[in-house]
Amino acid sequence: MFKNKLTYIFLGLIFILALFLRINRLSEFPVGFHIDEASLGYNAYSLLLTGKDENNNKLPLYIDMFGDERPSGYHYLDTIPVKYLGLSEFSTRLPGALAGALTIFAIFLFVFSIFKNEKLSFLSSLLLAISPWHVALSRASSEPVVALFFIILGFALVFLSLDNKKIKYLIIGSLFLSISFFFYHTPRVFVPLFYLSIVAYVLFFLKEENARFKSYLIGSFLTVCLIAMALVFFVTGGSGRFKQVSIFGFPETKLVMNEQIREDGVSGIGVLPSRFFHNKIVNYSLTFVSNYFQYFDGEFLFIKGGLPVWYKVPSIGLIYLIEAPFLLLGAIYLFTDKKNSHKLVLLWVLIAPVTASLTVDDIPNINRVIVLFPALEIISAFGFLALISKMPVKLFKLFVPLVAILLLFNVAYFLHQYFIHAPIHRNWYRDEGVGEMVKTIRKSYDGVDKVIVTKSGGIYPLILFYMKYDPGIYQKEYSPKDKDFAGFGKFFFVPQACPSQQKDSRFPIVKKTIYVDKGECENRGQRSKIIYRKDGTRVFNIVYE
Repeated sequence: MFKNKLTYIFLGLIFILALFLRINRLSEFPVGFHIDEASLGYNAYSLLLTGKDENNNKLPLYIDMFGDERPSGYHYLDTIPVKYLGLSEFSTRLPGALAGALTIFAIFLFVFSIFKNEKLSFLSSLLLAISPWHVALSRASSEPVVALFFIILGFALVFLSLDNKKIKYLIIGSLFLSISFFFYHTPRVFVPLFYLSIVAYVLFFLKEENARFKSYLIGSFLTVCLIAMALVFFVTGGSGRFKQVSIFGFPETKLVMNEQIREDGVSGIGVLPSRFFHNKIVNYSLTFVSNYFQYFDGEFLFIKGGLPVWYKVPSIGLIYLIEAPFLLLGAIYLFTDKKNSHKLVLLWVLIAPVTASLTVDDIPNINRVIVLFPALEIISAFGFLALISKMPVKLFKLFVPLVAILLLFNVAYFLHQYFIHAPIHRNWYRDEGVGEMVKTIRKSYDGVDKVIVTKSGGIYPLILFYMKYDPGIYQKEYSPKDKDFAGFGKFFFVPQACPSQQKDSRFPIVKKTIYVDKGECENRGQRSKIIYRKDGTRVFNIVYE
């Protein structure tokens, strides 16, 4: 496609940089191993050995951990590194890290297919390669990162098909877009909406396009939409996660509405005026709009980033602060650009938060709005190049090195925050210490009758993961999920914080027992071992009896 060999060399160097930032010390950072990661890894292990997930479902499209019904694409993809590298933190995180690095090629192709500008394509790829939140998510067994790769690559091929009139690009691109649905929920709304924008653009602005190509484009769009709808409405578990977190099931919205109606009643307002102002349409719309604008908040974009908290890097926003002026300029330049195809990137930005705004859990949510990442970097790159293209030579020679130095400082600051501060900043959210606890227990596991563990949230996937517990045996035992006084193998989970001291009649009566207390529990002279976090705080107190 590109005749100049330097294009491939420069792109290769950017990829190497992206890969290094995502692979280097991958098993150690992020510190700790979150329960979601453990579930991904163990279910990949289970699918590899038995063809079933932890819940004994054969080749599932969704895997239920705690009622979340997660698309199983990452689990199947992870079977490859688990098979060849074994079950570990590294093998579990590897698919996300590789997909994050490969997205560099996808975004280069995407930008070039729209703008036909290699400089813009290179700069967009570079900015994504060093993007702080994309790096952080790529290292954390992130399904959305894999979905994003397929989204960008899919739309890149769709745009290429508009130029080349090659139906195969359109079909392959639509296939990649459909594949993204099997990794995360957000693409099932974002992809049809943005694809619809492309169809509208072709029908209204490219009237010279031949009827045959338009029919294939509309057919591909409808096929992608049907696949998304089928996965949501006709496959068991398709709408499970949305029901958990949607604004329509959020009790606070209803409570606010009822409170407003009560206040109207106290003030003597009639039923009809009260219902006119305070109803589901108005209140849910206000919740949606409130959520939507949080994704364009300056603190979210440049200073603090988003949620969930276990992904947070202290004082690091979605993109670097140095990009802020170029993002604004880029948006202005694109809006006034004469080419309507260029404005589709702005439309991408406006559509990106729609799915996330329909939810209420962890707002602003970084996973649900990950599709926003590439568009912001493209706009920033466009703004920078448009600005320097208008500069006199002397100013250009001063301005570009200054921006490069400031960008390098931003990157260095992010790496400092990620590798130095993040490991000890609110590190209890990443289940740090569970791996060390399980590895300690494994040494004595064969010689004891029971291991009684304080049930800290949903700890069981981490124990399954680090024990490499036989999936076939576990499937027969059935999952205890978050039940009290249940377990698998020799493990028995209890709600007591200090089970070695708060013994219960429902505990199994055996000769040799290991108790796993929370770290704050006192040691009353028993033989024990304390598990610490990197910041010196106690996670668990393992007591032997």
